[in-house]
Amino acid sequence: MSKFAKYILFLLFGLGVLLTILFFINQDGMLDTYLFYAYLLFGIGAVLAIVLPLIGMAQNPKALKKVLFGILLAAGLVVVSYLLASGDPVAVNLAEEPTAFTYKITDTGLILTYILLAVSFFSIIAGSVMNMAKNR
Repeated sequence: MSKFAKYILFLLFGLGVLLTILFFINQDGMLDTYLFYAYLLFGIGAVLAIVLPLIGMAQNPKALKKVLFGILLAAGLVVVSYLLASGDPVAVNLAEEPTAFTYKITDTGLILTYILLAVSFFSIIAGSVMNMAKNR
């Protein structure tokens, strides 16, 4: 990692720690700032997640096949999660009742999280077992 990237990383980490401390000192006054910082970091991450693979593909066109496979796999998981989502309302008292689409998207996000969590646990366990078997 370059020195510039390390300095940016430490700057963002320090700013995050400072904002977290300030948030817990004055929750009402810092909520908007804290959320804006979270949105900013999410936006930076999303842009980099899109731009950096495009740069890599421009440098190595053979990698396009792997990227397309990853995109199709991710889209497939989202479609499966959407099809499994029920969209049934939850019994809570809200001032404004969410729409059926909101329930469906929320269920989709939860199911996708469960699927990815299960895949990650399986990958960790399978990787450890394969590593132990290979080193025997």
